[in-house]
Amino acid sequence: MLIQRFVRCLFFMAITAVAISQTGCVTNGRRVLLKEYGPSIKPVAGANLNGTTICLKDFTCATNLITFAPTSKPEEPSPFSYLDRTREQDKLWDTEQRAMQKQSPKSNDTEIGNMRNGFGMVMSHVYAMNDPATWLMQGLKYDLEAQGAKVVDASQADSADVSVSAAIQRCSLDMYMTVDGQFVVDVDVQPKQGDARHRQIHTHGATAAVLASEGEYFHALRDCREKFSILTIQEISQALKPKP
Repeated sequence: MLIQRFVRCLFFMAITAVAISQTGCVTNGRRVLLKEYGPSIKPVAGANLNGTTICLKDFTCATNLITFAPTSKPEEPSPFSYLDRTREQDKLWDTEQRAMQKQSPKSNDTEIGNMRNGFGMVMSHVYAMNDPATWLMQGLKYDLEAQGAKVVDASQADSADVSVSAAIQRCSLDMYMTVDGQFVVDVDVQPKQGDARHRQIHTHGATAAVLASEGEYFHALRDCREKFSILTIQEISQALKPKP
């Protein structure tokens, strides 16, 4: 009994120490740059987009990105493995992240999540320094081009085989022991021939909260975005299939 009490005491002390140590690092908030520098997913099996022209247009965000409550469970592409950025991309992102934190006014930031201490109490918030919709569209553009597609903007919609628009309903982060990201995006796919397709894509991403750094927050949200790209490419591929 004495040994069990001692072990429980040590466990409680460890939890308390973590809670105290985390309290100091979560009170200042985090401002995160959302940016890609190239493709972020492996080739999507069965999605033959070679020679296809795809128009990306009307990528927008809800006024509040953390209040929408999804009713569906997050989708998990199968197979899926998170694809890390290259070392050079990591360095570039870190440089641009620090520069933007100094130059960009906080009034331009968008709140996208919470930072909690060891007791689970919200101590501060996470902010996106740039437009999540622009990031989403740019990332999808890189991934589509890696699949062999030609990507154009709204000015060339008439020449496209398919047009894609998206409205982000939720783009959120929550840090408590782990950093959890959540994406909910309404996607509309309109082929030049055939019926339009509408789908709400809900994805989840996560990483360990070791330092509660900006990079960890971006990792969790990028995990969501990678899955979004795969599921959207699958949707585009289905829309382009000729009807039997």
